[in-house]
Amino acid sequence: MASRTGDQTDEEDSDTQAGLAPNRVRRAIKRPRSSADDAKPSKKLRRRGRLDLMPTMNLDILFHILSFLSPMDLLNLSRTTKDFRNLLLHSSSARAWKDARLQVEGLPDCPLDMSEPQYANLAFYPHCHDCDRVVRTVSWALRARYCPKCLTANTVDQFGRGRFEDTDLYFLRFLPWVREQGRYHRPLYLTKALDELLVEHSKTPEDERTALLDKKKKHAGDVMRHAEQCQYWSKSIATSRKYELNDIRRNRKDAIIARLTEAGYKPELDYGAIFWLQQQEKALFRAKILTTKEWDRIRPGLITRLDPVRACLLEEKVYGPRRKILIAEYAKYLQQPPPPGAAFDLMPNVADIADFDPFRDIIMSPELTTITASSFIPAFQQLPGFVPSWRAKIDGEFLDLIGFLANHGDSGKESGSDILQLATAVFDIYNHDLLMYPEVLLRPGFSSSGSCGHSRHDRFDVCRLRTQQFGCQTWSATRNKSFYPISVFEGAVAVVRAAGFDPKNTRREDMDRLDVRFACGVCSSPARKVVATWEFAIRHSWHLHRGLPGEIEWTLIEGDELANVKRYEETTYAVGSGSTVYCALCQHHIGDARLLGIILEHLVKTHGIPSDKAEEGTHYIHYHNTTSRRTMVLDRDGNVSLYVPA
Repeated sequence: MASRTGDQTDEEDSDTQAGLAPNRVRRAIKRPRSSADDAKPSKKLRRRGRLDLMPTMNLDILFHILSFLSPMDLLNLSRTTKDFRNLLLHSSSARAWKDARLQVEGLPDCPLDMSEPQYANLAFYPHCHDCDRVVRTVSWALRARYCPKCLTANTVDQFGRGRFEDTDLYFLRFLPWVREQGRYHRPLYLTKALDELLVEHSKTPEDERTALLDKKKKHAGDVMRHAEQCQYWSKSIATSRKYELNDIRRNRKDAIIARLTEAGYKPELDYGAIFWLQQQEKALFRAKILTTKEWDRIRPGLITRLDPVRACLLEEKVYGPRRKILIAEYAKYLQQPPPPGAAFDLMPNVADIADFDPFRDIIMSPELTTITASSFIPAFQQLPGFVPSWRAKIDGEFLDLIGFLANHGDSGKESGSDILQLATAVFDIYNHDLLMYPEVLLRPGFSSSGSCGHSRHDRFDVCRLRTQQFGCQTWSATRNKSFYPISVFEGAVAVVRAAGFDPKNTRREDMDRLDVRFACGVCSSPARKVVATWEFAIRHSWHLHRGLPGEIEWTLIEGDELANVKRYEETTYAVGSGSTVYCALCQHHIGDARLLGIILEHLVKTHGIPSDKAEEGTHYIHYHNTTSRRTMVLDRDGNVSLYVPA
């Protein structure tokens, strides 16, 4: 073991003397032979060719062989055995190193202050000269290759970093330097070189010091000029390698495209799949030649990755045009009177319609099937049979989302969606809005086009593509969780009780049939009463008094006072240009009410009814909820005016 350690030390010293990084080789420790090893039959190993016998060859033949090697090959060879090290690091082998260097195009000549092995080690050995980490940047002027940490440890800036006196820093001007890679870009000098210069300067007679410094300054200039040439060569090599790698990547991409085209995926590639794959699977397009063996390995996964591309291609080229036909036909369907016995207060959006079985079967029929507007006629004939089940489904989802009213207990669960028909089914949209049923089902959060659940940057996302086609998604209560939460507004209970009804079983039509007005107990005074219909009394409570503890006291307006309020409503809220109406010739459903001017334009374009011929009750109907959205003031003299909150 002692002899081995000694050999290793000699080798490292030889490397150090030559300016090479030591070759750290972990040597295996022989374990003692056991009796079991002795019992095994010995086998005479067949002698194979060994490189350690090459130094014993004829030198002319050997150096002729070495002339074909690169500088890095010689470096590696010199670190294989001690004999090779002694041979290649001897001064007589300088010609072999020079021949190897001359094979590298553009590499500057070896400087006078370095040997050929040192120069090859500096230029081609990609490891830090201190810690042996991989380093790509060479400090040519310092004749060293350092990682950032070792560069800081082995250099000094113009301020000395506290290691030198101010008088010593004067000598930095006679040394080569490199620019710091960082924030300040300060020049860095080799600490060892400064120490050596200081020692040499102190030992030099005074009359010779000026000549010494002139010599050092000239040497530093030569080193800096040579370093500039090496830096230019290094950048040219990096640029050339970059172009080479780009060519390999381009050829690999072309090979992948050719093989996918042979596999029948040319439509997907023309659709932009190759660019999408380059973003999603960057490892597939690395700088490596594509072999048949590698293609057989990556082909199954690559085909799987193209499945969503093929699905989106079908969506856009085949199913998309069919959905456009459905959108246009559904708009025409809603503009027709409803079939007998099939009037609904809420119609599905077109995304839900496309999800019904008759429509989905037509849209998803084989690619070669020709689909026209007439293809959907049988499906529209079946539509009235699907709307009730769809409505029951979304009602159930909505109940699960908000929970059952606390004052209904288990009876609410047994009655199912009937609970939503109660007058107390009023919902607070996160303190931003107050909606009743079924208007609350039209909240954007239930079918918004911006909540697909997939990345909007993923081009080949079928859900996103369908949403773009329809402008919305199928109705879903779970989708609303990303929007404002919905809760039951308990203030409606006080209004129903003020009418003398039981909130547990009073429906909206019961309150409409009563047709009374309510006075707010908070806003009213002996001189005046703040009056509203039952629906807007609930909105008034939510808008002005939802933060008050307990229930708001409401009282009924009766007799002459009620007559005065109704008379005021008839004269003030008559149908005008700002009134909200809906078309009487189309299927009426929640969400179709518009301003009178818009409906008049609709009557002209869709039904051919001139604006001056349109009549209320025949062509358009006043939307009753517009009159309920007003609060009035009734003074002690019976005069009525519009209520304006303070």
